[in-house]
Amino acid sequence: MEKILTQEEIDALFRASQKGQIPKGADRAAHKNVSKFNLREISQINKEQVRAFSTLHESFARNVTNSLGAYLRVGFDVNLVSVEQLTFSETVSRLPDLTYVSSFHMQPIDAVGLLQMDLSIAFPIMDLVLGGSGGGEVEVRDLTEIEEQILESVIRILIRELQSAWAPVLAVEIEFERRQQTSHTQALMGPTERCLALSFEIKMPDAHGMLNVTLPAVASNAVLRKLLAQSAYFRRGGPAAHAQQIQRHLLDGNYEIELRLPRVSVSVRDLTALEVGQVLPLNQPVEQPAILYVAEKEMFTGYPVACGHLRGAQLLQRNSIIPMSRKAEA
Repeated sequence: MEKILTQEEIDALFRASQKGQIPKGADRAAHKNVSKFNLREISQINKEQVRAFSTLHESFARNVTNSLGAYLRVGFDVNLVSVEQLTFSETVSRLPDLTYVSSFHMQPIDAVGLLQMDLSIAFPIMDLVLGGSGGGEVEVRDLTEIEEQILESVIRILIRELQSAWAPVLAVEIEFERRQQTSHTQALMGPTERCLALSFEIKMPDAHGMLNVTLPAVASNAVLRKLLAQSAYFRRGGPAAHAQQIQRHLLDGNYEIELRLPRVSVSVRDLTALEVGQVLPLNQPVEQPAILYVAEKEMFTGYPVACGHLRGAQLLQRNSIIPMSRKAEA
């Protein structure tokens, strides 16, 4: 139990401190837990967090490879190169003088991110969009307004794939805002705000360049919390617990069932001669059971019976639901 000093003991310690006569035991206690601390290390992401971000955005890189490769109809390869935590001023200082930078807005977290693409890869992409080969020498110059609109269609695909990559972790709407001049990007965030900088390498048959995504701390922290919560859940419960949770959800689900007679053929003559009150013979033996379908699958055979004032089915046997093709393979 923690010791509580009396008022006399407090007064004695105060007088001793005034005279420089603090007891040795008190001096040792005062310095027992003192250690150096670097304030620059606050909010630094660790190796586990970097791995979590890398896994998530490697999925983004694969999706972009597939979607843009199909859109441009050319070999297209995107790979995650690095995940870093930088101040926004450091991120801006890395931007080339001539480049393409656009901002995007994230809701509901109300945050703004940046996407930067090297012009060495932007011009070949635009050439492919216009029906060209995407090859040849690239003249490094600023984009015209028409070229900005052409490239914007590709940037929107990238932003859509980023939202899709985050979807299993964080429900967020990411929307393209506008192209930003390099000199104007400094006003989007505070210079000392810590950002997550993601670098991707884009390779095409005749060109390559870098794609950089900058996420503010509010966005990266939101994603990180969800990632760590999911990883903690799987570490704590393991595959068996996850399988049990899926089983519980399945057991609570509802499925449509239907008791049907076997299929029969009836002539058009018999159908046209039918009148209300007549009996239509189905050419099926009375002892032949009906089939109980569960979610359009044959599950049981049985007979229709009465359950008080309700109808029911008396089950005879359970049928196999393995497809015939798989039965043949077995």
